[in-house]
Amino acid sequence: MKKKLSEQIKSFLDFLDECKELNSMAYNGVGEEDKRHQDLIHAIEFEHNPDKIAQIGIRIHQNRVERRVYKDLFELTDPVVQFVRDPQNKKTLDSARQLLGKVRKAESRQENRFYVPRIKENQVYFQEIREDRSHGQKDPE
Repeated sequence: MKKKLSEQIKSFLDFLDECKELNSMAYNGVGEEDKRHQDLIHAIEFEHNPDKIAQIGIRIHQNRVERRVYKDLFELTDPVVQFVRDPQNKKTLDSARQLLGKVRKAESRQENRFYVPRIKENQVYFQEIREDRSHGQKDPE
């Protein structure tokens, strides 16, 4: 089934918001993994037991893998975030949000469309059609 125009606009705006959230999470994740790395390096420095040093080395490897995941995510989402933050694009995106509201309003009007006859004798006929369409519910006039 084809998506409504408003759903497509909303999907794009949601994508931009999601990229901002992921970018922030990734930035924080890289910072936290950097701190963890420093803790592990210092743990090796002060550890004398070779078996524990090896365990710390494994944890350093895991730390570097996690940091890479965050860094890659940051690298992918950062251009989108920079695009969103650009003042010229920010105005355009604000306009796109207003556009979304206007399109939703137009879609709503089209979904609930009815004709008001200009000649009184036709009003009964069109009223019956509206009642059939709304399954017996009266139109709010």
